[in-house]
Amino acid sequence: MTKPGKIELNLGNPKNGWLPIELKSTDFELEFNASNIPENPTDKLCESLILVMNGIETEICWNLEPECYFFELKQIGKGIELNISKSGGITENRNLIYELTGDFESVILPMYRSLKKFNTLEFDKTDWGKIDQEKLNKLTELVKSKKLTKAL
Repeated sequence: MTKPGKIELNLGNPKNGWLPIELKSTDFELEFNASNIPENPTDKLCESLILVMNGIETEICWNLEPECYFFELKQIGKGIELNISKSGGITENRNLIYELTGDFESVILPMYRSLKKFNTLEFDKTDWGKIDQEKLNKLTELVKSKKLTKAL
């Protein structure tokens, strides 16, 4: 089995409720600006990583007003599947634009690291809310315990 290429997720500096986002892998690149309405997608990403690390299928909606990107995450055995779809709106039909099956190191870790880095950025709270610290701490504990079990 070939080792999957890592994804790279970059969360930029938010401004006026809009967050520049860039997702890259070896064969795919996506750049967009997401809104923090109706819910904060960085908080939702943190929650989703916690859920998928506990084996629960989950998704994040990145609202572009009116279009949306959906990142679906699910655990498949020891792997992690990431499906990205686009729709004309939150309740519209979705079109799958990318799928990747990776593992903890290639899918979860890059997303986790981007959240940690994002939470260190300086920006005005009127531009975007910080990630809920309790959720981020819970995710950090899960990541550390997963790294420990991998090392054994």
